[in-house]
Amino acid sequence: MNALRNWFEELTPREQTLVAAAGLLLAVAIVVIGLVRPVASSAARNAETVAEREALLAELTDVATRLGPQRGNAQVAAGTGNQSLVLIVDQSTRQRGLQDYLVRNQPDGSDKIRLRFERAPFDDLVEWLVQMSQQHGLGAISANIDTAPESGRVNCNLVLSRSG
Repeated sequence: MNALRNWFEELTPREQTLVAAAGLLLAVAIVVIGLVRPVASSAARNAETVAEREALLAELTDVATRLGPQRGNAQVAAGTGNQSLVLIVDQSTRQRGLQDYLVRNQPDGSDKIRLRFERAPFDDLVEWLVQMSQQHGLGAISANIDTAPESGRVNCNLVLSRSG
C-alpha cells in the first residue's frame, strides 16, 4: 500500500486529479454494475411475472363468467354414477390428450379424487373440466393453478367431487 501511496504522491497535481477522478468513476461503475443493474433487472422480471399472472386471472375470470355456476347443472351420463373416479379420469384424459400431463391421480374416498397436472395446455384443461362436469357430474371443489414456463401451459392441483 505504501508503494501505491508513494507512486501517487510522485505524480503532478494535475495527474493526481486525473487518477482520483478515474478511481471515482471506477467506483461508481462497480456500484452500478454490481448493485443497481441486478436490482433493476429483478424488478423488471417481477413486473413481467405479475403481468402474466394478471392476464391468467383475467382469462380465468372470463371463462368462469362464460361457464357460469356449474353445480346442479350436470347431466350425468348413464352408468357413470357408479364408475370409479380413477377410471373416469383416466378415460377422459386419454380422450382429451391430457394423459401425458397428469402426474398424480389419487382417490380420496369414493366421491373425491386429487389430481396433479404439469405443463398442461390451459385451454384443454378448462375444456376437460367442463366435460367432467357435464358428462360425469364431477365438479372442482379445490383448484390451485400456476403458470408453467411455457406460454399457455399451467401446473394445476385439483380436487374433483361428485355432485349431489
